[in-house]
Formats: sequence, structure tokens, C-alpha cells
Amino acid sequence: MPVFRIDNFVDAYRLRAQSADIHELAARPNKTALTVFVSQQILEAIRPGPDDTLVDIGCGDATLLRMASGCTGKCIGIVGTAEEKIRLEGATSNVSFIASNAQNLLLESAIASKIVCNAALFYLSTAKAVQASLREIARIARPGATIWVGEMPVAEEGEHYRRYRGNSMAAYLWFLLRHNGIRTFLGMIRRWPKAVLGSERIILNSAEIFYTEPEAFIPLAESCGLRLKSHFRHKDLDDGGKVIESKFRYDYVFTV
Repeated sequence: MPVFRIDNFVDAYRLRAQSADIHELAARPNKTALTVFVSQQILEAIRPGPDDTLVDIGCGDATLLRMASGCTGKCIGIVGTAEEKIRLEGATSNVSFIASNAQNLLLESAIASKIVCNAALFYLSTAKAVQASLREIARIARPGATIWVGEMPVAEEGEHYRRYRGNSMAAYLWFLLRHNGIRTFLGMIRRWPKAVLGSERIILNSAEIFYTEPEAFIPLAESCGLRLKSHFRHKDLDDGGKVIESKFRYDYVFTV
């Protein structure tokens, strides 16, 4: 029965890799323009060049790596599952992909001069896991490397953005009715029997995200060997394409 009940984001991305639309791996449904916008912001901040090796940890649908591949010496994308790796390799050229978790990167030390880890660390549920990942980022960074760690939330965003976290279909329907309205609720009612019959897929994810204020995150990163250059509110696009500041997320630029 394709109503999937999962409790971690690794399995969520394994399922996303099966989608006909590769952009599902960006975890921004129907917002390809936003993915391009965010990637452009990152590339303008880190400025990769022909002598650089760029590593994108949690590279999503590889939009950033495709955008950088023409101006960067080498591009490496890190994904959490073999399914993502296979999916991306079939759709992307001039990029190497490695299936590895962020706490134990399968890369040599001091290999990267530009490192991106955007909208990825918050999928780790504990400060210990985040700290291990930051140590790995410091390990693979060359001296003087530019490191972007982006979209780190300062609070649990789920309810504000109407995202259900749980494993109960009944609770999900009640959540949609309260937060999204009768139209969305009835749409899901129609999808549910289709999912039971196998023509639709509904994913219920009960995993929690990691969040922290800059005042706590910066010392955590510095204890792992990173040195802060700047930090600022993350920028998004609203539904009308206007640039806005995120209510909950910060971007950080580090070096070693």
C-alpha cells in the first residue's frame, strides 16, 4: 500500500529518487525557479573558478552543480542514498556523485576549495550528528576554502508552512483541514483510495528537524574547525517571484 510511513529523511529522499520529476530531489515541489534562485545566490557568494574543486553536500537535484560545471574545475555531489546517485548520474554530466552520509564523507582530506551544504544539516536530528558533519566539512576543506552552510532554521517551521509531521493518515487529514482548508482536505480524501490501489503515493514523515539560533550555531561550527566570515538571513522568492527574507533560516559563510 503506497501510503509510506517513514521516520527519517534518508528514506524520504530514497522515495523522491523514484519520482518521474528529478526536481523532486530538491524538496521544493513545483518551485524550480526558487531552486535556481537559491543556487545563484550561493554561487555568487562562493565564486567557484576553473582551479576549484566544488563539493555540494546534500546536492538535491544537482541544479547548483549543473550551473557551476562550466566554470569550475571539478564538481562532486554528495547524496544520502544509492537511489539518488543512480538517478542523478542518469540525468547529469560533468559531475561526480557519491552516496555517503554527511557524518562520514567518503572523500580525501583537504580535497575541496569550495564547499556547499545548503538545506541539508537540519535533516540531522541531533546536535551530535550536526557536529560530526561540520567536522567532516572542515576535514575535506583546503586551507582558505570557502564554505557555505545554508538554510539553517532557528525554529521548527512545520506548522507555519503547513507541513505535517507524523504517521497517521487521519491526523494528516485533520491537519490539512485545519491549516490548508476544505479544498486541500477534499483533494487528499480523493487521493487516499488511489494510493491504496497503487496509482498515487502519499508519504507520511514523522522525522524531526534540527534547529538552532546563530548564537549557538556559530560556536558549534567554530569548535569543529570552521571560522566564520559572515552570516545573514536566507533569501527566498515568494509566490509572485519577489525576493524576501526568510522568517526562520540563516545562511553562513565559513573558511578554514
